[in-house]
Amino acid sequence: MGFNIKSIMNAVTAGEGLETVEKDFEPLRIDYKKIKVTAHNKYSMDDIEELATGIELAGGLHEPLILGRVNGEYCLASGHRRRAAIELLVKGGEEKFRIVDCRCKDMSEAEFRIHVLIGNTFNRHYTDYDKMMEAEEWKSALKAAQKEKLLILEHGERVRDYVARIMGTSPAVIGDYGRIHKNAAPEIKEQFQEGRIGITAAAEASRLPEESQKEIAGRMAAGEDVKAQEIREMVEEKKAKRGIAEQKKENVSDTDTNEEEKENTRRLHALKMLEKYYIYLSGEEVELLESMLEDCKRRKREYGLEDVGSTV
Repeated sequence: MGFNIKSIMNAVTAGEGLETVEKDFEPLRIDYKKIKVTAHNKYSMDDIEELATGIELAGGLHEPLILGRVNGEYCLASGHRRRAAIELLVKGGEEKFRIVDCRCKDMSEAEFRIHVLIGNTFNRHYTDYDKMMEAEEWKSALKAAQKEKLLILEHGERVRDYVARIMGTSPAVIGDYGRIHKNAAPEIKEQFQEGRIGITAAAEASRLPEESQKEIAGRMAAGEDVKAQEIREMVEEKKAKRGIAEQKKENVSDTDTNEEEKENTRRLHALKMLEKYYIYLSGEEVELLESMLEDCKRRKREYGLEDVGSTV
């Protein structure tokens, strides 16, 4: 049977367990050094020493590592903490743990990325920061699967909705993760990773200018508890100031706004051409346009602007 990405995702969301997803994997024993750890795993790797102690006391792994054979290489899809614990034991002189039990299957790159994410989805011992990274990885992996025709969305289906369903949350939360990942200053992301700022507060902070974000992050790093409500009030204040600035723009002369009008004309022309050729857009390009639309709506809300018309 071929790779059926929708069946796999349905198994994940139904909580059927890894045995359902990995039922066609073959057993394999291999030197842990021959297992490639790719850049696709970006999650917290804590408590490795404790895990190594447990493996040593048990005499080996309770569960095999899950591998994908991608272009002839054995790549680690699931069991990154276990492999790290095995490496720690071997480096400490425990050579008997070098050969590890695995389950393996031939995969394409897109299939492998999906299985890495599935392994982390079933193992939900990670932080909100990790969940943000997982959401971004799911979006990227599913778009790659679309390119390989492994995932074909029906009319009205969105990648973001799939990600929300897989992670057991709402599209709105996935949107917050996306805003933090895309717009938050590095200092805010650091506080988010350290657990000093929650999802709501981090998403609100990402709406502020970079300097304001750095100020908030500095206060948090110093031990201050900055509430989401305070950050939201800062956002509202920024929106109010922007509204006053826009009102002042209405009083400037036509000569002063000439360049802005030219730029707006250029934007409108591009939109009208898209209306003419929209049937030739790829699924990925439609996703990009939808993302652009959400960003435009967000800016309109932040700045407190009125609608300015359409291309019709």
